[in-house]
Amino acid sequence: MAAALSIAFLLTFSVIVVRISSVAMRLTGISDNVARFQCISAFTGAGFTTNESEMIVNYPVRRRILVLLMIIGNLGIASFAATLIVSFVAKEPQPGTYLWQAMLLLITIVAIITLMSNKTLDRVLCGTISTILTRYTSLAKRRYHRILQLDNEINISEHLYTDPHPRQFLELSQTDHPLRLLAIRCGETREFHQSDNEGFVKPGDIMICYGDESGHDVLEARMSQFEEKISAHTET
Repeated sequence: MAAALSIAFLLTFSVIVVRISSVAMRLTGISDNVARFQCISAFTGAGFTTNESEMIVNYPVRRRILVLLMIIGNLGIASFAATLIVSFVAKEPQPGTYLWQAMLLLITIVAIITLMSNKTLDRVLCGTISTILTRYTSLAKRRYHRILQLDNEINISEHLYTDPHPRQFLELSQTDHPLRLLAIRCGETREFHQSDNEGFVKPGDIMICYGDESGHDVLEARMSQFEEKISAHTET
């Protein structure tokens, strides 16, 4: 029974580690589905070589997360195999021992699959992990959300417009690192509509922009300046 409990613990621990890692990866600016796939690939040692892997390996924080996952994954799989072998070669097993162990493992696997497929529970778990990581780490320092990585430096990302005054996008995009405004998701209606650099953005709008990494960083810095001004004005 102890062997079955150990295996159940290892399975549960593995799922939690992958969830925490995928949330941490998402906080660095990549989409949730890409983060989960890459974390599972690293944890299991599958090693899929895709274009998505390049934008992760070239980013130091993401690379450290994947290295840690690879180490934990190898240790976990080795422990799982060793425990499984020991449990079935134990000397003089008691009657029904194998049946109880198989039932416990089956219950654990069904419970894990149920939790993973339940969107509400998964959203609550990932939300809790995200809150903890955001509060106690610097992973969410880059707040814009990278939707699509087209090259090592070129990507399409979402930026939340936080200034209380409507502005033309041309005022926000710097000439040294220009971005192209592709669309706006309105803060009030949450509907998308196509736009260009001459379009106006309002408070709460989400700007979908195309450009290089430095341009997105500059735009994010502008948004942070707006927030600091708002905070200073509120305090006074």
